[in-house]
Amino acid sequence: MPHMREVRTCDRCRQFKRRCDLTKPSCSRCVQAGVRCSYSVAGAPSKTVRCIASTSSPAQEASAPTPSSVGLISPSDSTESPEPYLIAASLTQDLGPATQDTGPGPAALATAQRIVRKRKRNCLSCLRCHRLKVKCDKDLPCGRCKGSGNGRECYYSYNKGPNSGKFPCPTAPIAQSGDNAEPELATWHTSHKVRGATHWRDLMTRIGAVMPQGSTSLAAALENVATNACLANFTLPGNFPFGTPGASKYYARDSVAKLLDSERGRTQGYIDVYCQLLDTVNPIIDQAQFKREVEQYWADPHSFNLCWLSQFLMVLGLGAFAMSEESHAATELMMASEACLMQTPFMFRPTLLTLKTLTLMAIAKQVCNATCWSIDSCWSIMGLLVRMAFIYGLPPGRSEGDDEAQDTAERNSCRKLWLTILYLDTKVSMCTGMPPLTRPEELICLRKMAQWSHPDSMQEVLLRSMPTVLEVMSHINSKQDQIPYSEVLQFTAELRKLMAHAQQACTNQLQRITLDIYLRRCLMVLNRPFALHQDGPVTYPEAYWSSLECSLALLVHYRELWSTEHSLRLDLVGRAFIFDFFSASLTASLHVLRKDAPLDVGPTTDVGCKIPPRQIILDTMRSCVDIWSGEQEKSVCYRTGYQLLCAVLAMLPAT
Repeated sequence: MPHMREVRTCDRCRQFKRRCDLTKPSCSRCVQAGVRCSYSVAGAPSKTVRCIASTSSPAQEASAPTPSSVGLISPSDSTESPEPYLIAASLTQDLGPATQDTGPGPAALATAQRIVRKRKRNCLSCLRCHRLKVKCDKDLPCGRCKGSGNGRECYYSYNKGPNSGKFPCPTAPIAQSGDNAEPELATWHTSHKVRGATHWRDLMTRIGAVMPQGSTSLAAALENVATNACLANFTLPGNFPFGTPGASKYYARDSVAKLLDSERGRTQGYIDVYCQLLDTVNPIIDQAQFKREVEQYWADPHSFNLCWLSQFLMVLGLGAFAMSEESHAATELMMASEACLMQTPFMFRPTLLTLKTLTLMAIAKQVCNATCWSIDSCWSIMGLLVRMAFIYGLPPGRSEGDDEAQDTAERNSCRKLWLTILYLDTKVSMCTGMPPLTRPEELICLRKMAQWSHPDSMQEVLLRSMPTVLEVMSHINSKQDQIPYSEVLQFTAELRKLMAHAQQACTNQLQRITLDIYLRRCLMVLNRPFALHQDGPVTYPEAYWSSLECSLALLVHYRELWSTEHSLRLDLVGRAFIFDFFSASLTASLHVLRKDAPLDVGPTTDVGCKIPPRQIILDTMRSCVDIWSGEQEKSVCYRTGYQLLCAVLAMLPAT
């Protein structure tokens, strides 16, 4: 007869295949679970009737956990489920001999079944792999979704709770002090509780307030969006340019040289597209000098340092993306740029080249990643960039003798880059609803730039408009009291003068469009509190008509940038303003939703603008929503924005 191995583990640990510490009368796992610990009779077969260990002393029996002392529910965070038949057995022992003879009663069994706990496990796979029950490599996008052509639909939902991994509508009205229950907020909504008036959330709250009671159209637009769905469809990772895993393979200089050699035949095309499209509206590099340096690089690749290489790779990456949005080369070039930048002491010893590279990276996040989280992350990058600019001494005239120590070309390059950084700072501040990172009192150096010889037309307009725009933004997106209406009228007059000057000074059409969007967005949010007042059309007519006129002008620019008649991809320029267009659509909707809105005829207002009648406004909004429908497959944010706009448009009157 074969030797039978002695089983010393308790029955419960053996059942769950867990390591047992063999402590008697109760092992530690059974004590934590709040159940009686039983051992099979030594040497008996596995089907032998189990008995309760009774080798303990009376004092030990008193100290052992019982159903009455622990309430049959363990206070620990153990994820294992107690066995119902063991709990039922313990119940029968406590109920007396009569109950033991007849077996556990229905009440005892019901109690035992109520305390059975399921093991809670997080779903780490993407939703598609989890649905298909296949292994997921947990990348973004994962290999299976990317290989099957579903990379744009690959997103994760780690926190599956009562709402099945979906977040409620973030546009629900914020609970007031008198409300008992606070509405659930999305992850991004919770982490950015403080949003200024320039953010579109305030507009959605107002629209939700005027919706019919019980209407769920806005919430239905967000029904199938997972918690971190905004992380999907990123051309660049969310934390770019810091700690991207794909950049590690380019830390060797030889791998960077190999990548550039493979793209050498297309390099000139990338540079030309970047200069014609993106550098026109975000002037950063000296194009003539940069092209000479590129020729020198191909003659001697090892004569340039990592700072210049990082800038060179970012220019090529943006140009490659502008030529082909699905270009794998664009992502690889930007990853290589990050790898080169990380090997420089840019945090504590920034150079002019590293500042230009980081500015290009901030532009790349706005152009390549069409999501709200990416725009929010730009505000963090701009904070680092502004502080690095101060460390380098980029703002001109902060210390005496700095300008004299620089030659003319370097001084002009610094001034151009500083204006672009301020321009990007205020643009991102408008989109995110966060305060600008530069205070108006720190712009004294701009007065010394007034004698700047031969600036570009766009830079000259920015030089004149930046103090006014920064002062307006610092008031709107701060916790200060609301701007008085008299000051609003003064700022409105100044902004309208700047808009007229921009149309005359800028010779490039793309620069005229972007500057008009920039200034009109500032004018729209400046007048919004008074325009949306209950008595706005009568009490604050200038603010009312200015807000409506600017929102319609932004929609017209949106339609113009997404036109297919141009040879260049102007929609990439419009991506940096995509949330401005979204806010303009919501603002125009609020004006049309007013029952007392004087829009039945085409009135000519006293503020220097003509407002079309209601039907033309509706037709303009519908045409813009139709354009948005073609963009909805490019990202989850675009699709969600399209569904929200459709829900809002359905509320508007037909005529």
